[in-house]
Amino acid sequence: MTQSAPTFIHIGIHKTGSSTLQHKFRTHASIYYVERADVRNAFIGHSMNLEDHPFQAEAERAADQSKALVMSHERLSGYPASGGFDRELIAGRLAKAFPDAKILVVFREQSRWIKSFYQQYVADGGSLKLREFLTNPQPQIYKLPAFELDYLNYYQLVSLYQGHFGADNVLALPFELMVKDFDAFSHRLNDFFGFDLELVNEVTNRARPLMPLLFMRFVNGTIGNTQLSPGGFVPLGYLKLATKLLGAMPGARAMDKRISARFDRVIAEKIEGHYDESNKELEALIGMDLKQYGYFR
Repeated sequence: MTQSAPTFIHIGIHKTGSSTLQHKFRTHASIYYVERADVRNAFIGHSMNLEDHPFQAEAERAADQSKALVMSHERLSGYPASGGFDRELIAGRLAKAFPDAKILVVFREQSRWIKSFYQQYVADGGSLKLREFLTNPQPQIYKLPAFELDYLNYYQLVSLYQGHFGADNVLALPFELMVKDFDAFSHRLNDFFGFDLELVNEVTNRARPLMPLLFMRFVNGTIGNTQLSPGGFVPLGYLKLATKLLGAMPGARAMDKRISARFDRVIAEKIEGHYDESNKELEALIGMDLKQYGYFR
Protein backbone atom coordinates (compact mmCIF):
# COMPACT_ATOMS: atom_id res chain seq x y z
CA MET A 1 0.00 0.00 0.00
CA THR A 2 1.31 3.46 -0.91
CA GLN A 3 0.59 5.66 2.06
CA SER A 4 -0.86 9.06 1.28
CA ALA A 5 -0.34 10.59 4.74
CA PRO A 6 2.19 10.21 7.56
CA THR A 7 0.82 7.46 9.79
CA PHE A 8 1.24 7.02 13.53
CA ILE A 9 0.02 4.03 15.51
CA HIS A 10 -0.14 4.10 19.30
CA ILE A 11 -0.36 0.53 20.66
CA GLY A 12 -0.58 1.23 24.40
CA ILE A 13 0.06 -0.69 26.54
CA HIS A 14 -2.95 -0.69 28.87
CA LYS A 15 -2.86 1.52 31.99
CA THR A 16 -0.30 4.01 30.65
CA GLY A 17 -2.29 7.18 30.11
CA SER A 18 -3.85 6.10 26.82
CA SER A 19 -7.09 7.99 27.49
CA THR A 20 -5.19 11.28 27.85
CA LEU A 21 -3.37 10.74 24.56
CA GLN A 22 -6.49 9.59 22.72
CA HIS A 23 -8.43 12.66 23.79
CA LYS A 24 -5.74 14.90 22.32
CA PHE A 25 -5.40 12.81 19.16
CA ARG A 26 -9.16 13.03 18.58
CA THR A 27 -9.32 16.82 18.91
CA HIS A 28 -6.00 17.97 17.41
CA ALA A 29 -6.28 20.12 14.28
CA SER A 30 -3.31 18.40 12.56
CA ILE A 31 -4.56 14.85 13.14
CA TYR A 32 -7.04 12.71 11.24
CA TYR A 33 -8.06 10.34 14.02
CA VAL A 34 -9.39 6.85 13.36
CA GLU A 35 -11.88 5.91 16.07
CA ARG A 36 -10.96 3.13 18.49
CA ALA A 37 -13.82 0.85 17.47
CA ASP A 38 -12.78 1.04 13.82
CA VAL A 39 -9.16 0.21 14.71
CA ARG A 40 -10.28 -2.75 16.80
CA ASN A 41 -12.55 -4.10 14.08
CA ALA A 42 -9.85 -3.76 11.42
CA PHE A 43 -6.94 -5.45 13.16
CA ILE A 44 -8.25 -7.60 16.01
CA GLY A 45 -10.19 -10.80 15.42
CA HIS A 46 -10.01 -14.14 13.68
CA SER A 47 -11.28 -13.26 10.22
CA MET A 48 -9.07 -10.74 8.42
CA ASN A 49 -8.65 -9.69 4.82
CA LEU A 50 -5.91 -7.10 4.59
CA GLU A 51 -6.02 -7.17 0.81
CA ASP A 52 -8.73 -4.54 1.19
CA HIS A 53 -6.16 -2.07 2.62
CA PRO A 54 -7.94 -0.84 5.77
CA PHE A 55 -8.27 2.92 6.13
CA GLN A 56 -6.99 3.71 2.63
CA ALA A 57 -9.83 6.21 2.17
CA GLU A 58 -9.04 7.77 5.56
CA ALA A 59 -5.36 8.09 4.64
CA GLU A 60 -6.28 9.83 1.39
CA ARG A 61 -8.61 12.23 3.20
CA ALA A 62 -5.87 12.94 5.76
CA ALA A 63 -3.47 13.76 2.92
CA ASP A 64 -6.02 16.02 1.24
CA GLN A 65 -6.37 17.92 4.52
CA SER A 66 -2.58 17.93 5.16
CA LYS A 67 -3.06 15.93 8.35
CA ALA A 68 -1.35 12.95 9.95
CA LEU A 69 -3.33 9.72 10.13
CA VAL A 70 -3.35 8.52 13.76
CA MET A 71 -4.65 5.27 15.24
CA SER A 72 -4.62 4.47 18.93
CA HIS A 73 -5.81 1.39 20.77
CA GLU A 74 -4.10 -0.32 23.69
CA ARG A 75 -5.60 -3.64 22.59
CA LEU A 76 -3.12 -3.58 19.71
CA SER A 77 -0.45 -4.70 22.18
CA GLY A 78 -2.54 -7.73 23.18
CA TYR A 79 -5.07 -8.10 25.99
CA PRO A 80 -3.20 -8.69 29.27
CA ALA A 81 -5.64 -11.14 30.88
CA SER A 82 -5.16 -13.46 27.91
CA GLY A 83 -1.38 -13.06 27.94
CA GLY A 84 -1.29 -11.02 24.74
CA PHE A 85 -1.58 -14.27 22.76
CA ASP A 86 -2.30 -12.38 19.51
CA ARG A 87 0.34 -9.66 19.98
CA GLU A 88 2.66 -10.90 17.22
CA LEU A 89 -0.28 -11.52 14.88
CA ILE A 90 -1.56 -7.97 15.32
CA ALA A 91 1.94 -6.51 14.84
CA GLY A 92 2.20 -8.37 11.55
CA ARG A 93 -1.19 -7.11 10.41
CA LEU A 94 -0.24 -3.51 11.20
CA ALA A 95 3.05 -3.88 9.34
CA LYS A 96 1.31 -5.32 6.29
CA ALA A 97 -1.29 -2.55 6.20
CA PHE A 98 1.03 0.36 7.08
CA PRO A 99 4.66 -0.66 6.51
CA ASP A 100 5.93 2.93 6.78
CA ALA A 101 4.04 3.83 9.96
CA LYS A 102 5.63 5.18 13.11
CA ILE A 103 4.83 3.31 16.32
CA LEU A 104 4.37 4.76 19.80
CA VAL A 105 4.73 2.44 22.80
CA VAL A 106 4.20 3.63 26.38
CA PHE A 107 5.14 1.13 29.09
CA ARG A 108 5.04 1.12 32.90
CA GLU A 109 7.09 -0.39 35.73
CA GLN A 110 5.77 -3.91 36.11
CA SER A 111 4.73 -4.04 39.77
CA ARG A 112 2.78 -0.80 39.51
CA TRP A 113 1.28 -1.89 36.22
CA ILE A 114 0.05 -5.19 37.68
CA LYS A 115 -1.57 -3.42 40.61
CA SER A 116 -3.38 -1.04 38.28
CA PHE A 117 -4.39 -3.57 35.67
CA TYR A 118 -5.67 -6.12 38.17
CA GLN A 119 -8.29 -3.57 39.18
CA GLN A 120 -9.19 -3.13 35.52
CA TYR A 121 -9.38 -6.92 35.13
CA VAL A 122 -11.97 -7.14 37.91
CA ALA A 123 -13.89 -4.20 36.45
CA ASP A 124 -13.88 -6.05 33.11
CA GLY A 125 -15.57 -9.04 34.76
CA GLY A 126 -12.66 -11.06 36.14
CA SER A 127 -13.16 -13.23 39.22
CA LEU A 128 -9.65 -14.46 40.11
CA LYS A 129 -7.91 -13.35 43.27
CA LEU A 130 -4.70 -11.42 42.62
CA ARG A 131 -2.46 -14.39 43.47
CA GLU A 132 -4.50 -16.62 41.17
CA PHE A 133 -4.40 -14.03 38.40
CA LEU A 134 -0.59 -14.02 38.56
CA THR A 135 -0.31 -17.82 38.59
CA ASN A 136 -1.07 -19.85 35.47
CA PRO A 137 -2.31 -23.17 36.95
CA GLN A 138 -1.27 -25.27 33.94
CA PRO A 139 1.40 -23.31 32.05
CA GLN A 140 2.62 -26.35 30.13
CA ILE A 141 -0.79 -27.15 28.57
CA TYR A 142 -2.04 -23.79 27.21
CA LYS A 143 -5.61 -24.89 26.71
CA LEU A 144 -6.81 -21.33 27.26
CA PRO A 145 -4.89 -18.05 27.09
CA ALA A 146 -4.18 -16.53 30.51
CA PHE A 147 -2.08 -13.74 31.95
CA GLU A 148 1.65 -14.40 31.67
CA LEU A 149 4.39 -12.45 33.45
CA ASP A 150 6.22 -12.22 30.13
CA TYR A 151 3.40 -10.10 28.76
CA LEU A 152 5.30 -7.32 30.56
CA ASN A 153 8.64 -8.10 28.94
CA TYR A 154 8.93 -4.74 27.24
CA TYR A 155 12.22 -5.58 25.57
CA GLN A 156 10.43 -8.28 23.58
CA LEU A 157 7.57 -5.93 22.70
CA VAL A 158 9.75 -3.06 21.50
CA SER A 159 12.05 -5.46 19.63
CA LEU A 160 9.03 -6.97 17.88
CA TYR A 161 7.94 -3.59 16.52
CA GLN A 162 11.45 -2.48 15.67
CA GLY A 163 11.77 -5.65 13.63
CA HIS A 164 8.64 -4.77 11.64
CA PHE A 165 9.02 -0.99 11.31
CA GLY A 166 12.69 -0.19 12.01
CA ALA A 167 14.29 1.21 15.16
CA ASP A 168 13.99 4.84 14.02
CA ASN A 169 10.25 4.46 13.55
CA VAL A 170 9.48 3.15 17.05
CA LEU A 171 9.34 5.44 20.08
CA ALA A 172 9.11 3.69 23.46
CA LEU A 173 8.69 5.82 26.58
CA PRO A 174 8.02 5.01 30.25
CA PHE A 175 4.70 6.11 31.68
CA GLU A 176 6.67 7.38 34.67
CA LEU A 177 8.20 10.07 32.45
CA MET A 178 4.69 11.36 31.74
CA VAL A 179 3.97 11.43 35.49
CA LYS A 180 7.26 12.93 36.73
CA ASP A 181 8.24 15.25 33.88
CA PHE A 182 5.27 15.87 31.63
CA ASP A 183 7.08 18.59 29.67
CA ALA A 184 9.93 16.22 28.78
CA PHE A 185 7.41 13.53 27.80
CA SER A 186 5.54 15.99 25.59
CA HIS A 187 8.78 17.17 23.99
CA ARG A 188 9.73 13.62 23.03
CA LEU A 189 6.31 13.02 21.48
CA ASN A 190 6.34 16.33 19.61
CA ASP A 191 9.72 15.52 18.08
CA PHE A 192 8.47 12.07 17.05
CA PHE A 193 5.24 13.35 15.48
CA GLY A 194 6.91 16.38 13.91
CA PHE A 195 4.44 18.93 15.28
CA ASP A 196 3.20 20.21 18.64
CA LEU A 197 0.59 17.84 20.07
CA GLU A 198 -0.42 20.52 22.59
CA LEU A 199 -0.67 17.92 25.34
CA VAL A 200 -2.21 18.96 28.65
CA ASN A 201 -1.21 17.30 31.92
CA GLU A 202 -4.47 15.91 33.23
CA VAL A 203 -5.67 12.70 34.85
CA THR A 204 -8.63 11.19 33.01
CA ASN A 205 -9.06 7.95 35.01
CA ARG A 206 -9.03 8.05 38.82
CA ALA A 207 -8.19 4.91 40.80
CA ARG A 208 -11.24 2.95 41.92
CA PRO A 209 -12.13 2.34 45.60
CA LEU A 210 -10.81 -1.13 46.41
CA MET A 211 -13.46 -2.57 48.74
CA PRO A 212 -16.31 -2.29 46.19
CA LEU A 213 -13.93 -3.76 43.62
CA LEU A 214 -13.36 -6.85 45.79
CA PHE A 215 -17.11 -7.17 46.12
CA MET A 216 -17.39 -7.04 42.34
CA ARG A 217 -14.75 -9.79 42.01
CA PHE A 218 -16.84 -12.06 44.23
CA VAL A 219 -20.03 -11.29 42.32
CA ASN A 220 -18.27 -11.80 38.98
CA GLY A 221 -17.41 -15.36 40.01
CA THR A 222 -20.85 -16.26 41.32
CA ILE A 223 -23.63 -14.62 39.33
CA GLY A 224 -21.76 -12.57 36.73
CA ASN A 225 -22.04 -13.33 33.04
CA THR A 226 -18.97 -11.83 31.37
CA GLN A 227 -16.37 -12.94 28.87
CA LEU A 228 -13.83 -13.31 31.70
CA SER A 229 -16.30 -15.05 34.04
CA PRO A 230 -19.07 -16.74 32.04
CA GLY A 231 -21.88 -18.86 33.44
CA GLY A 232 -23.92 -16.46 35.56
CA PHE A 233 -26.98 -14.42 34.68
CA VAL A 234 -26.04 -10.79 35.50
CA PRO A 235 -24.52 -8.83 32.56
CA LEU A 236 -21.32 -6.85 33.08
CA GLY A 237 -23.06 -3.49 32.71
CA TYR A 238 -25.23 -4.10 35.77
CA LEU A 239 -22.22 -5.29 37.78
CA LYS A 240 -20.29 -2.13 36.93
CA LEU A 241 -23.24 0.05 37.84
CA ALA A 242 -23.62 -1.62 41.24
CA THR A 243 -19.89 -1.23 41.92
CA LYS A 244 -20.00 2.42 40.90
CA LEU A 245 -22.88 3.08 43.29
CA LEU A 246 -21.06 1.30 46.13
CA GLY A 247 -17.92 3.29 45.35
CA ALA A 248 -19.82 6.55 45.76
CA MET A 249 -20.99 5.67 49.27
CA PRO A 250 -19.31 7.21 52.36
CA GLY A 251 -16.42 5.09 53.59
CA ALA A 252 -15.90 3.30 50.27
CA ARG A 253 -12.17 4.03 50.45
CA ALA A 254 -11.77 3.24 54.16
CA MET A 255 -9.92 -0.03 53.46
CA ASP A 256 -7.86 1.18 50.49
CA LYS A 257 -4.53 1.40 52.34
CA ARG A 258 -4.80 -2.07 53.86
CA ILE A 259 -5.94 -3.73 50.64
CA SER A 260 -3.32 -1.85 48.62
CA ALA A 261 -0.53 -2.99 50.97
CA ARG A 262 -1.69 -6.59 50.61
CA PHE A 263 -1.63 -6.26 46.83
CA ASP A 264 1.93 -4.90 47.04
CA ARG A 265 3.11 -7.90 49.07
CA VAL A 266 1.58 -10.44 46.71
CA ILE A 267 2.98 -8.75 43.61
CA ALA A 268 6.48 -8.38 45.08
CA GLU A 269 6.53 -12.07 45.98
CA LYS A 270 5.35 -13.24 42.56
CA ILE A 271 7.62 -11.12 40.33
CA GLU A 272 10.79 -10.82 42.43
CA GLY A 273 13.73 -10.50 40.02
CA HIS A 274 11.66 -11.65 37.04
CA TYR A 275 12.13 -8.50 34.97
CA ASP A 276 15.65 -7.46 35.95
CA GLU A 277 17.36 -8.82 32.84
CA SER A 278 14.71 -7.74 30.32
CA ASN A 279 14.56 -4.24 31.81
CA LYS A 280 18.34 -3.91 31.45
CA GLU A 281 18.02 -5.00 27.82
CA LEU A 282 15.22 -2.47 27.36
CA GLU A 283 17.40 0.31 28.78
CA ALA A 284 20.09 -0.42 26.21
CA LEU A 285 17.57 -0.74 23.39
CA ILE A 286 15.85 2.62 23.91
CA GLY A 287 18.81 4.51 25.43
CA MET A 288 17.07 5.59 28.64
CA ASP A 289 18.00 5.28 32.32
CA LEU A 290 15.07 3.38 33.84
CA LYS A 291 16.51 3.06 37.33
CA GLN A 292 15.37 6.59 38.15
CA TYR A 293 11.80 5.47 37.49
CA GLY A 294 11.91 2.46 39.84
CA TYR A 295 12.47 -0.34 37.32
CA PHE A 296 15.21 -1.90 39.45
CA ARG A 297 14.75 -2.65 43.16
